[in-house]
Amino acid sequence: MVKEFSRSAADRRQPKAWEIRTPRALQESLYYLLTIVLTDTRRPFHQRYEFIFDRMRAIRQEVVIQNLSGAEALPILEPIVRFLCLSAYRLCESPISEFDPKICAQHLQECLKKVLRCREELSKSQKRTAPYRFEMERLYLAFNLGSPEATQWVINRHGTTVPELQPLLGAQLECQRGNYFGAMRRMWVFTPLEAAVASLQLPTFRRRLLQQFSVAFQSRVQTVPLEWLETVLHYDGYERTFLPDDCRHYNLQLVPLAGATGGGVGDRAWAVKFEKAQFDAQRSMIPPRKCRSIEDALERCGDISEILLCEFYG
Repeated sequence: MVKEFSRSAADRRQPKAWEIRTPRALQESLYYLLTIVLTDTRRPFHQRYEFIFDRMRAIRQEVVIQNLSGAEALPILEPIVRFLCLSAYRLCESPISEFDPKICAQHLQECLKKVLRCREELSKSQKRTAPYRFEMERLYLAFNLGSPEATQWVINRHGTTVPELQPLLGAQLECQRGNYFGAMRRMWVFTPLEAAVASLQLPTFRRRLLQQFSVAFQSRVQTVPLEWLETVLHYDGYERTFLPDDCRHYNLQLVPLAGATGGGVGDRAWAVKFEKAQFDAQRSMIPPRKCRSIEDALERCGDISEILLCEFYG
């Protein structure tokens, strides 16, 4: 059964016991959504996302109504977390009329925290071992890259010596030190889904680095080549064409690169002149963009349903 989500309200009756899906029925509904509906390419991805997102809210609602145990809730909630992570990345360039990133992020955060609480309930059980033991903790760190609270929670829970968490914890600690270049560099060793959700933080890290450069490289005569900034800020693939506009967005001045031949930004014959007083830190954040290397990595993972329903497939 696939149900549309409906809000709880004072004028609505409580559902009868026989109207509530069993945990197994909820799993089957989720399986149908992620293997049949999601893979139906007759509709654009944002329309499939909207339909699946609504039906997943109904599934989560019935998980709460039944107060399912951690063992029963995890096989339902974990694929939902993966779906929301993937959707947040794939639709990051969509207009607000097609996709609201704040609502998606809010529900993803709620699902992640619920999953982590369920895992705590089962912490003494030996049923959930590698490779899925630390998967949700890793996604939690990737989604909250740069968050001290997320870092502290994982350290308190697992310590700092768990090998499976080292790449994510390393990136988190780089953020705490203000080394956003180091954090972005570590991002490329994450799994594809972790890198996809972590890349949503790239605009924040890039703005902070440009602000730091506006102080460190301030000079009346010296400039910084645009090509060097591409590497340091990890502009990947077609994203490179946006770097000049991103610099102008923060009121950074572009000047012709000394000794360069060619006539335009497309030739990367330009440099940036940093001035602390000119950097506009009040400008709105540049929206995230897809990264070519992450897109290629996700394609190499195979069928999308296998990524989201890996435990169904064993």
